[in-house]
Amino acid sequence: MDNPKSGGVPRAAHVVLTVDAAELELAADALRQSGARAIEERHIDNAIELWAVLGDNAASTAFVDRGRERWHARVEMVDLTASDTWKRYSEPVIVNEKLAIVPAWMSFQDKERFPFVVSIDPEESFGLGDHPTTRIVAALLCRLMAPESSVLDMGSGSGVLSIVAALLGARRVLGIDRAIGAVAVAQRNAERNAVAEVTEFIQGSTVPSNEQFDLVVANILAPVLLDLCDPIVRSVEPGGTVILSGFRINRREEVINRYVSGGCRLSEDLVLKGWCGVVMTKKQ
Repeated sequence: MDNPKSGGVPRAAHVVLTVDAAELELAADALRQSGARAIEERHIDNAIELWAVLGDNAASTAFVDRGRERWHARVEMVDLTASDTWKRYSEPVIVNEKLAIVPAWMSFQDKERFPFVVSIDPEESFGLGDHPTTRIVAALLCRLMAPESSVLDMGSGSGVLSIVAALLGARRVLGIDRAIGAVAVAQRNAERNAVAEVTEFIQGSTVPSNEQFDLVVANILAPVLLDLCDPIVRSVEPGGTVILSGFRINRREEVINRYVSGGCRLSEDLVLKGWCGVVMTKKQ
């Protein structure tokens, strides 16, 4: 990626979109399809700004040309040193009384209080574990995953949910993410948490067709969940569990209905800060 300098400080091009809640998932998915390594939401008055890095300045310019009219797309140059300041304000994520997710660069004084502590360095912001959907799924894993389960994690990002599953006793975890750099980040985090032997991470967007899992986690956008319904359901053992998240409450019924028609029944659903988590059970 080109890093032009201003006064000796490296800078990176960020694509910025201004959207409303109805367009949020569509715009975020368009960014991911264009290679966004990370997407940050910023709530400004009644609108939402999405900030993303697309890999190089040419890709950013091309995306802005396509999205200027619909999403008021623009390019902002950001000092790389300034873009790292978020690390100073990061805090541990207390999921529940069993699990905490802690930034790798932070000293965590309460470690002895929690049976499971995940240390995460998202590097290029593939996910620190503080997003509501990650917290929802992590809490559900703590409650629902049986020891020795096999787990598929679609949209594995930094590997945080795969690592949670491994620490909880999964015998095998396969994480899949379409972002090119996510695999190496997730592998390093698995090594950091001493679960590399039971976790595997691959780059892609296809659900494996030659293996079935006891539990499938899919923390991805609603359009992708809808498109992948049939292969996701096929990848689950009969009677197995599917945990879906990554979508807002306005897409809840659509996602649930699609997976019910695909061969599952609704077991549970919950909402955190407007984001949904849904537990489906594959029919026997």
